[in-house]
Amino acid sequence: MKFERSITIGRPPSDVFVFLRDKDKYPQKPDSPVLILEKTTPGDPGVGTKYREVVQMLPLMRGEIFSEITRFEPPNYLEEDFNGAGMQGYLAYEFRAEADGTLLIQRETIRFLGFLSLFEPFIRMMLLRKIEDRLRAIKDELEAG
Repeated sequence: MKFERSITIGRPPSDVFVFLRDKDKYPQKPDSPVLILEKTTPGDPGVGTKYREVVQMLPLMRGEIFSEITRFEPPNYLEEDFNGAGMQGYLAYEFRAEADGTLLIQRETIRFLGFLSLFEPFIRMMLLRKIEDRLRAIKDELEAG
């Protein structure tokens, strides 16, 4: 499953890049499915930096997702591979300067494993909505300062 979505954010690319680079430093919203997000490697983020997330997948089901930065080119590209909770994937952000801020482009590829692959058509619709909601939330957070 592949997704590509974009949004214009009224901030320079360097600000948007830093926000996504430092994703473990910002508190999650109360309704977020992400319960824990932690950087598991020491030092500043860069290629090879690893993260662990605990996500609420269903009302009684939690899963762990592990990710690693694979491309780190401030302020233009930030990419990572991830796996866990019955899926594998790739997440890429591209940051393009525009007159009114930054065009943030998110590209994501997800492959579901095991029984989750049976529900892929339903999951696709749900994930697309979540991706769009997340991009709007990033925009709102950054533009609010």
